[in-house]
Amino acid sequence: MQIKVCGMRDPLNLEQVCGLLPEYVGFIFYPRSKRFVGIHPDPALFRIPGPAIKKVGVFVDEELEQVRKTIGLYGLEAVQLHGGESVDYCRQLSGEPVEVIKVLDPHGSNPELEGYLEVVDYFLFDSAGAGKGGTGQKFDWKLLGNLRNSAPFLLSGGIGPGDAGHIRSLDLQGLMGVDINSRFELSPGIKNIERLREFVIEIRK
Repeated sequence: MQIKVCGMRDPLNLEQVCGLLPEYVGFIFYPRSKRFVGIHPDPALFRIPGPAIKKVGVFVDEELEQVRKTIGLYGLEAVQLHGGESVDYCRQLSGEPVEVIKVLDPHGSNPELEGYLEVVDYFLFDSAGAGKGGTGQKFDWKLLGNLRNSAPFLLSGGIGPGDAGHIRSLDLQGLMGVDINSRFELSPGIKNIERLREFVIEIRK
């Protein structure tokens, strides 16, 4: 079960999180997010994870050239697209040396999902809200059992410290890991390391 910890921006907290060896850490490049990494973040922040942990840039309807620029500037190994990015948009990014993760609403249709299959590496399923970006709210995870021909996906949306056992018991084709964020925070962008450590130990049993 792979783990992505998202919304990182504090160097010391990021160092502590990386000590737990998640597979991915996420940096949000969406200015309206409470966890926005900043307009010109220090490149040193992106050197903290080291080669064993993939750095994910989270974007929401960003211009393609800006995404490409950010990939190169900060050495991102994956991009997470959390807006209304089209199949063609994803196709153009698939030529970059990064993994492409497309966020979809779990209430969407199979045809919508199938359109992205050949142009993304993974999906991430998160409940949609009135605004853009994640909502931090759970959805009925059983909905994902209705998907066909799914690429590997990360489960997201309101996952908290007490959810590890339930997630481990899920029988969902394609489930490769989890994306966790707000329910493990002391404040926006600052993770509770003890709660995170307990979750990591439990979900990797």
